[in-house]
Amino acid sequence: STTFWSVIGLIVTIVALVAFVLSRYKVAGPNQALIVTGRRGKTGGDLSMQRVVIGGGLFVVPVIQQASILDLSSRRIEVTVRDAPAKNGIKLSIQGIAIVKIGSTDEAIRAAAQRFTAQQGEIAAQTTEVLSGALRSIVGNLTVEDITKDRMQFASQVAELTEQALTGQGLVLDTFQIQDVSDNGTYLNDLG
Repeated sequence: STTFWSVIGLIVTIVALVAFVLSRYKVAGPNQALIVTGRRGKTGGDLSMQRVVIGGGLFVVPVIQQASILDLSSRRIEVTVRDAPAKNGIKLSIQGIAIVKIGSTDEAIRAAAQRFTAQQGEIAAQTTEVLSGALRSIVGNLTVEDITKDRMQFASQVAELTEQALTGQGLVLDTFQIQDVSDNGTYLNDLG
């Protein structure tokens, strides 16, 4: 009878231990990064005390470490700027589409994790602000004719101007395309 209860107690202990280990083993999907913060342990991470795991798993030590999932999927962001004055004084409205993602290097993922882990929905809002500012700045340096003749060059200038600001946040601008350029009056129609 004592041996029976000892065996049952041992089995329950082993099952509880296995369940505990499985609950603390965190896995990141193929489009996710697992960010583990806290004590580094023997294998270590970098000096930021963040360990990045992409498409794999890791045992997270209770109380000492914390794990968060960061979505690495691309995001489609619509950008609209209204009444941006061009170099020749014509106010333009510009619509564009940007595809933005978190960078693929550990440094970019760490930078994005520090800014967006708890608020991943803010990636689109912050990127929209950066792109809107860049659009306004570049429109102010070009004439309407320059903008309408070569939209690819215009979009390329926007991408170049935003690259540094986005890189500092751990983001990468995959593509940016101008969809529409219009004015409040008839200047573009007259120009056509």
